[in-house]
Amino acid sequence: MSNDDRRECIRGYSATVCSEIQLEPIGLENLFVDAALGIVSEFWWLIALVIGIVMLYKSATWKRTRRRSGTSFSRKPSRRVHRTTRPRSSINQPISFKRSSGSGSKYLAGKAYVTDGDGVRVAGQEVRMVGIDAPEWDQLAKRADGRWFSHGMMVKGALIQEIGGEEVRVLIEDKDKFGRLIGTVICEGRDVGEWLVREGHAISAYDDRYKRVEREARNARRGMWSHLHNFDPRAHRHRKPKKGEDG
Repeated sequence: MSNDDRRECIRGYSATVCSEIQLEPIGLENLFVDAALGIVSEFWWLIALVIGIVMLYKSATWKRTRRRSGTSFSRKPSRRVHRTTRPRSSINQPISFKRSSGSGSKYLAGKAYVTDGDGVRVAGQEVRMVGIDAPEWDQLAKRADGRWFSHGMMVKGALIQEIGGEEVRVLIEDKDKFGRLIGTVICEGRDVGEWLVREGHAISAYDDRYKRVEREARNARRGMWSHLHNFDPRAHRHRKPKKGEDG
């Protein structure tokens, strides 16, 4: 065989091998494409979920970056709530009283911080409202539907909503054995003790100034007078709880 024939054979064999090599990648590509389309058609919901999560993450990161860089949208300045420290009462501290013009009676003025159903703290002094008695914080009562509830906490909450943090005046009449001032609390021209009795949150006690108001609350069945069972706060302080009254 001549050299020219040999060269022609080599060229023919190389062309055949090259054509086979070119066909094999095309078959693999088709296989990969079919597999990918099968996966997408079966797990499209998972892919969409992943894409959505990535987009949300990128959006949140972009907004955070804009805020840090100072290019965020204008926002209203945040209003800080400055908490004032409530003054602690001290029986041994001298009390600075003011005198009402004309009558000469002593009084305190300041913001009211409710301590219980018939007590407040004003200008650093503990004050108990005169002529009334409200349920103790641990005192229970039974509603008309038969359920027991914390009567004292409910009355305290009502008093907080009415005068908590408001400016009040206390017309001082006396001081009790615990060193608390006893007087009439006035808020926006209203007698707060009378309001408690009228709403059925307290009873008239220790004198008769609110007896008529209590009768009106009884007749109208307001507050405690609508309950199935109540305790007189004075009796509650000296009684032992019975089984079944705690729920």
